[in-house]
Amino acid sequence: MAIRLDPADFWSFSLALYCRPPVAQACLDLQDRRGADVNLLLAICWLAARGYETGVDGIEAAERAIASWNEAVLKPLRTTRRRLVNDFPDLARADRQSIKHGILSVELECEKVAQVWIAKALEPHAGSLSTLPARQLATAGFDRYLSKLVGIADGQDRTAIDTILNQL
Repeated sequence: MAIRLDPADFWSFSLALYCRPPVAQACLDLQDRRGADVNLLLAICWLAARGYETGVDGIEAAERAIASWNEAVLKPLRTTRRRLVNDFPDLARADRQSIKHGILSVELECEKVAQVWIAKALEPHAGSLSTLPARQLATAGFDRYLSKLVGIADGQDRTAIDTILNQL
């Protein structure tokens, strides 16, 4: 029997974890270098903190649940926000910052939608409650996810993962 996962709890957990500067930087490093989905990285941590391990089936279900949303909505928003910084030098700094923050606000709302879909997709795959420590559960989930993305994680990947795990 599948458990019921609360997307609001996922969002609260994510905000608290991601707001720690080393976590944000490590997640963005994995996103930019390896194509990792930050919401999925946070989901692995969230489930681990709740006593659940994220298996390959759950990772794949979550990826499918958000794939079109990421491509059509989140990635274009992120690209636009990032381009504002360097690609429009004639735009007044105050205007650039205002637009950037407006896009970021919309982007965060869209991330929240993605998290609802991730939680729903993970429900049938959460399995039974584990007695293993959260760090061990998250490590296994990260290893599965990165293996799917890049094969064998390199030293930079391990450093980013350890940075996230140290904040769990």
